[in-house]
Amino acid sequence: MKKIASLTVALGLMASIAATASAAEVTETTTAPTNVTGSTYSNSFETIITPADMSPATPQIVLTEKTPFYFSVGGIIPAGWLGVQTLDTTGEVISDTWGNEWREIYTWLGKAWVKVPVSANVILP
Repeated sequence: MKKIASLTVALGLMASIAATASAAEVTETTTAPTNVTGSTYSNSFETIITPADMSPATPQIVLTEKTPFYFSVGGIIPAGWLGVQTLDTTGEVISDTWGNEWREIYTWLGKAWVKVPVSANVILP
């Protein structure tokens, strides 16, 4: 019996709170639209990026075979191997004493060096 009375009181309180909330006074506030005159805005737009801007900023290397990369120029043990792909370089180029061209590249391990293979193509910007 006590449970039924408690449930009835709780439902009554919820009903009275809902009735009070729905009867609350609502005041409307609206703002009138403002008209702007002498505006410098227009529907036309100017292209900011042109096709000339889309060229790569640094040389790229197109690898045509599996190539090792190293953490230092002239390294003996490779840090990893790269498959056939196009590499983005940092722009740093070093030639060793044997005339090999080394370019600094971006890898998943950070910056590293690759000895550019003869079969690779270097795309200059």
